[in-house]
Amino acid sequence: MRVTKDPEIRRKELMDVAEELFLENGYEETAVAHIVKKAGVAQGTFYYYFKSKEAILDAITDKYLDILIENMENIADQENLNSIEKLMAIFEFTSSFTGDRKGIMDFIEGGRCAHLQIKFNERMSSGTIESTARVIQQGIEEGVFNTEYLEEAARAYIGVTALILQGVSDLDPKSPEFMRRLMALFYFMERILGAEKGIIANAFMEMATNK
Repeated sequence: MRVTKDPEIRRKELMDVAEELFLENGYEETAVAHIVKKAGVAQGTFYYYFKSKEAILDAITDKYLDILIENMENIADQENLNSIEKLMAIFEFTSSFTGDRKGIMDFIEGGRCAHLQIKFNERMSSGTIESTARVIQQGIEEGVFNTEYLEEAARAYIGVTALILQGVSDLDPKSPEFMRRLMALFYFMERILGAEKGIIANAFMEMATNK
């Protein structure tokens, strides 16, 4: 007797298999035929759920964004952390998350799939402004940040972080260029937030030492 799976379960299974293959072999090297073979389904089943290989990458991108946004919101909600600790927790999570999915993230951010890059950047920005602004507001109340433009500071913070960290995963963490980019990032973070010079850089160094 043939068992018909729930459509959402089948869709998720196809996404999981595609993501695994994209990470192992690269997006461009993975064909729909590889996905259906590993998933144990017919090609018609794949095209019932996704119009193309790019469409399944689009769905995986949405999943990544949901995870990133949800985790940033959860960190912003933690009552036991001060504002600097929350910024460090967000930085650590986003760095490890994108690093674990480097192959796909490089493809999305490399401009080879322009509409996905635009979608990722726009939704990442709009979806994280509120949680970032809450962390900044907490820092203002704690007396460590000083800015009159809360939403604009959140937008600038997110934009500068994304711009400076672009391609940083390709660098040796012990290289001068890697450290230069990090120090530049912390410098601009502090300027945007109106924070004391060195406060974010020192927090990062302490976090790295304690790992």
